[in-house]
Amino acid sequence: MSIAVFYAPNAKDSSYLSEEESFHAIRVLRLRVGETIHLLDGRGSKFSAAITSIEGKKVAFGPLEVIDSEPSPSYQIHLYVAPTKQMERMEWMVEKCGEFGIHGIHFFASKNSERKEIKLQRLEKTAISALKQSKNLYLPEITGLHTLKEVAAKEGGEKLFAFISNPPVSSLAKTASKGQVYHVLVGPEGDFTPEESALLVNNNWKPFSLGKSILRTETAGIAVCHGLHILNSD
Repeated sequence: MSIAVFYAPNAKDSSYLSEEESFHAIRVLRLRVGETIHLLDGRGSKFSAAITSIEGKKVAFGPLEVIDSEPSPSYQIHLYVAPTKQMERMEWMVEKCGEFGIHGIHFFASKNSERKEIKLQRLEKTAISALKQSKNLYLPEITGLHTLKEVAAKEGGEKLFAFISNPPVSSLAKTASKGQVYHVLVGPEGDFTPEESALLVNNNWKPFSLGKSILRTETAGIAVCHGLHILNSD
């Protein structure tokens, strides 16, 4: 039988699961005092502990034993996406990028964006679920909604943006370098306007192609995430 995994960002400072995680442990999994659980802090560590008590709606655990840890990775992926009208598609993208492993998912608005506001709480829950399912050790930061101008002015790292052009620009694999902190922009399904593309280029963002096919926003985001992992895999 597999050991249940819970998200506990303050595992070193608190001996209780959150209310939501406690509910899952008690009501869904029906765990009991004495059973072993695994805890992920989302910052590179995985712990083993035993349930020491169940106090109403709160599950207490302890002591902690580190069973896995991962230092800061040699590269990071931060994805910037113009959200689609249907938030279910963004949730699916967050889930899949979280399973692959990603360090930040950030949302921005541009002229052709389909959505001008976004609620992050549900996306954060999706990211936590993906963290527990995949057994990754880092939970991505999720932010939004930024303006394109704010994102374009970002400093540091390797800055890339998906660009549909004829003739096409170079592929992601040929444009990106290994071992970087990547900041990658995926535009709305109406693409960037010429003025927005010029703004990015003038701020040292490099365009790249994801191939001949016109991809949906969420598909492009996942392709970027997986492509950069492959680039750095060897």
